Amino acid sequence: MAEEKKQKREFKEQSPTENEETKGLEPEAEVTAEEDAAEEDRQAEKDQEAPDWQQEKEELLDKLKRKQADIDNLRRIGKIEQAEAREYALHQFLSRLLPVLDNLERALDSARSSEDIPPGHVEGLEMIYKQLTQILEQEGVTKIEAIGCKFDPNCHHAVIQEANDQAEPGTVLDELQKGYRHRRRVLRPSMVKVCGE
Repeated sequence: MAEEKKQKREFKEQSPTENEETKGLEPEAEVTAEEDAAEEDRQAEKDQEAPDWQQEKEELLDKLKRKQADIDNLRRIGKIEQAEAREYALHQFLSRLLPVLDNLERALDSARSSEDIPPGHVEGLEMIYKQLTQILEQEGVTKIEAIGCKFDPNCHHAVIQEANDQAEPGTVLDELQKGYRHRRRVLRPSMVKVCGE
């Protein structure tokens, strides 16, 4: 009996300690369970936020690509407009240069037919004329063919109409003033005499 009492006492003495240990573990287990639940909530929020971030990222990338395309288009349009402006300015300049070329041709014809003008002067005029025509050719200026061609209102300007049995009606008989074309655009139409019916 004494032994049983002793064992019971030992058990009682051990029980509070074990109970304390168990009590100490239970709150920790509860804390851990709460932390696990909070962690799961955070993970669920992250999982919900992840698609939102992904969608926002895709939208921003799409906007960025569109803006980049707009910038590229503006650059391309700017280059085209700049080239057109240069072409227009060059066209205007070449149009104003044509009367100078006409006068130089007249002076050269007059100098060739005159006996009073020294041959050195005629050669000088010919060199200037040749140099000027070379510069115009380099810029894409070409003469419009007229004599013997069919009349084309896009590049010929008829000022005289004359009946002629040897040519077909609508054929250019003579060129009164040369016409020029700058690349594909007409700088000045040829003034021509056309065969009438």
